[in-house]
Amino acid sequence: MNMLIRFFIMVSLLKQQLKKQSTSERLSVETLTAPIVRHYRVLPHDMGFRDHLPNYRYLSFIELNITNWLMACCHQKGIKDLGWIIAMQEMIYLKEIKFLDKMTVNSKVVGWDKKYVYFDHHFFVKNQLMGVGMTKFVLMDNKGKCTPEILDMLGEQMTDVISTWNKHQVAVKSADSSKANKSPATA
Repeated sequence: MNMLIRFFIMVSLLKQQLKKQSTSERLSVETLTAPIVRHYRVLPHDMGFRDHLPNYRYLSFIELNITNWLMACCHQKGIKDLGWIIAMQEMIYLKEIKFLDKMTVNSKVVGWDKKYVYFDHHFFVKNQLMGVGMTKFVLMDNKGKCTPEILDMLGEQMTDVISTWNKHQVAVKSADSSKANKSPATA
């Protein structure tokens, strides 16, 4: 419930802000990769039973930041009804985020290829890094999947981290499929 309220507040504020901005035909790399920095207070609804922010809540804050980025990009391009679906996500938890901490989530596009957009996310409390995440997602419209070119992300812009991360995903998938193909007697 709390995330839903945050979502509607964020969308409302963003719509007010975007009304003041004009739309343009082309998004620059600087615009696409500008960080989305949002501040959140960890409230009772965010808490897990272990007295800290649970793993799944980090992902909810990531979704808010990516949605903010996408809405702003779509507004600038004059695109309606463009969404996104997560293909892969990973978190590294460094320290616990506690009740009532004021958390800053800094999300940024770090690359794209012909199919996916890649974000990284940094979670801070009092300027101390608490967690780092990566998200890989595909853009979707009413007709299905869209390439990142719809947002002027031309060609590929990849980093070593993204390439390594993708190789790891392929290795994990192939390891799981080889286990599934073995019979219980040979496993």
